[in-house]
Amino acid sequence: MSEELVMGHAAIVPIAGAAPEKSKLAVSERGLAFTSFEDVFRFAKCVIDSGLAPRGFQTPQAVAVAMQFGAELGLPPMASLQNVAVIQGRPTLWGDAVPGICQHLLESYSDEQIGEAGKDSHGVRVTILRKGRAAPVIRSFTIEDAKRAGLWGKTGPWTQYPDRMLLMRARTFAYRDAFPDALRGLYTAEEAQDMPAKNVTHSLDEFEKKEGA
Repeated sequence: MSEELVMGHAAIVPIAGAAPEKSKLAVSERGLAFTSFEDVFRFAKCVIDSGLAPRGFQTPQAVAVAMQFGAELGLPPMASLQNVAVIQGRPTLWGDAVPGICQHLLESYSDEQIGEAGKDSHGVRVTILRKGRAAPVIRSFTIEDAKRAGLWGKTGPWTQYPDRMLLMRARTFAYRDAFPDALRGLYTAEEAQDMPAKNVTHSLDEFEKKEGA
């Protein structure tokens, strides 16, 4: 390999047609440290090749976007892949990840069951006090609320773990209202799963009919 003298130092001149040397990934106390988009994409490909990519993330592009989505919420790469879910084409976050994202802003948290068990008034009340705030945010979700939303008795978690779902819905409302800057209005995966799927094809057909009229 030829060399040339640059500013008194020997510099290596790349061989024509040779592949550029890949930069090495830095390692910190919390794992890999990415310093470029190339680093992120290389890691995303590694996740795909390892077989550890969650369902819905079958391409390096999807993994990289999920990592970025989580990073904007303060989540490290693998935590992003574990907690980000794509529901009906929308990136969402599993509900159990929400408290962790807001933990550094939280002064106090409590939840309690309200109403009579088995009655429409039964539900969960969540109280959150944010650091630096005098008034807490209080939100509740009851069986009556679940029925009104068409959730009560719905096949799946609402039938298998109804009390847990009441808690998660009340907790999500409270956290989202108490920490709008941290959560940025995102929906949880549990909420998105309960939303009716939109028939986009039908909407386009209707549009074409109107245009052709």
